[in-house]
Amino acid sequence: MPCALDDAHVSKGVILSCAYLYGLPSLHLKPGELAAKTTQENEFTAAEVAKYPDRLVGFLSVDPLADSAIDEIHHWRGSHQVIGLKLHFTGSAVNIRNDAERRQVAKVITAAGVEGLPMVIHLGGGMFNGTDAELFIRDVLPSAGPSWVQIAHAGGGLPRQDGNNLAVLRTFADHVVRDDPATRRALFDISYVPAPDEKPKTTAALLAQMRRIGMNRFLFGSDFNVLTPLQEIKDIGELGLTKEELRTLQQNCAPWVCRK
Repeated sequence: MPCALDDAHVSKGVILSCAYLYGLPSLHLKPGELAAKTTQENEFTAAEVAKYPDRLVGFLSVDPLADSAIDEIHHWRGSHQVIGLKLHFTGSAVNIRNDAERRQVAKVITAAGVEGLPMVIHLGGGMFNGTDAELFIRDVLPSAGPSWVQIAHAGGGLPRQDGNNLAVLRTFADHVVRDDPATRRALFDISYVPAPDEKPKTTAALLAQMRRIGMNRFLFGSDFNVLTPLQEIKDIGELGLTKEELRTLQQNCAPWVCRK
């Protein structure tokens, strides 16, 4: 990973654990197996970060629907390697329209907030749309309290459905422009934005919503190793940012990285 950062002239990086993948329903893991494998994967992430303590920080990950999720968050209390939480709603098969699942996810986010953990949350992809984003903002996001919450892929994700990614970002923009307290500590990364095969019309529409939100809320990300940081930088050129907007993006730094 440091070599990939060197190639792109990126000084610091955040490494996100993929432990959430053990919550995939298709794996059919028993609760004990899921808990053990989740800890093992988070330990791997922490060990890799420890090799480059001045350059990398790590985020642990859990399946928020797992009974062991909150215990896993508590397990890493005081860690200097994993200092945040990654959630992936698609990978964990979270149905935001299900009341019980929304409440469970909110409990996990509350636990992370109490620990002072910043969060990166992958919401979008598939059928997740603007209405789902409203449910998240209303019922789940406030649970983070004073913690920062970074919305991955500017609210998008795979598989892409026509209009859904844009609708999610537009929903966030609507809340930001009216200064909704729930979104005051929401940030957005542009990993895989625009996608390499994004249509120019869709890219322009995404940029319009980014400008409504304000470029100061957007962070560089590459979704490595799907795209290397260098590849992502090249793709950002397709967004149509002004020189000033690009400079702002280049200077933006996540609070949990720049505090070091």
